[in-house]
Amino acid sequence: LLVDQRADLTVGVGFLLENAVEQVAKANPRSNFLLIDSPILDAQGQPAVLPNVRTVVFREEEGSFLAGVLAGSAAKDTVGFVGGMEIPLIKKFEAGFRAGVKTANPKVKVLVGYTGSFDNVAAGKQLAQDQLAKGAEVIFQAAGSDGLGAIQAVKEARAGGKRVFAIGVDSDQAHLAPDAMLTSMVKRVDLAVYEAAKDLSDGKFSGGDRVMGLKEGGVSLAPVTLDFDGKAAALARVDALQALIAAGKVAVPANLKALETFEPPAP
Repeated sequence: LLVDQRADLTVGVGFLLENAVEQVAKANPRSNFLLIDSPILDAQGQPAVLPNVRTVVFREEEGSFLAGVLAGSAAKDTVGFVGGMEIPLIKKFEAGFRAGVKTANPKVKVLVGYTGSFDNVAAGKQLAQDQLAKGAEVIFQAAGSDGLGAIQAVKEARAGGKRVFAIGVDSDQAHLAPDAMLTSMVKRVDLAVYEAAKDLSDGKFSGGDRVMGLKEGGVSLAPVTLDFDGKAAALARVDALQALIAAGKVAVPANLKALETFEPPAP
């Protein structure tokens, strides 16, 4: 429909749209497309290039690593990770987060759970409540709508007197729980869309795969407005590690296998 309406650039957000973008792009070679969170895949499931499709994926593990450093600094004993569907994309969040926690304080335990969906708020809340009952002091969620339930669980626990925090995902979610949100791991889909639109406007649009991490400004942490013991030192450590990662001096694990051999950088 968008192509029929003569859209200069059609944007598909989410890996579930890969097939739709591929089919329409092949049928309309003079139209341009941007696909977020997935490459174009051939019949064998391998990345392929279409000249009129730009694909952008993110190094979510890098932003999640910084969130983990912050969580590991704010917590004394235990933190939690609430994931949605147990797929490679969400495993990147988990691996980066766990590596960050280990870097901040290897003695802090990380509880990990997956809801198996992205559209079940109640499941996210129940999983977070279970982690809170097991002592989680900070919960990072990467679970779509399920994550809203996780945030609500932390919000209610904090209102009940517990010293607990939530970490949001994708956008700055501080407005959902101003008194409980430590930070959010922001994924700059807006920047990817802007750059594609600007390149098209300037006559420089090209297809192919692009990756955006800390170096490219593709991921970041939202402002940390809540206080915790050692906050200044923790933020300084986050800034230092961010610079090292952007410079290619620290490699953040993007999957659980790489996490097994990850050695935290020296303080």
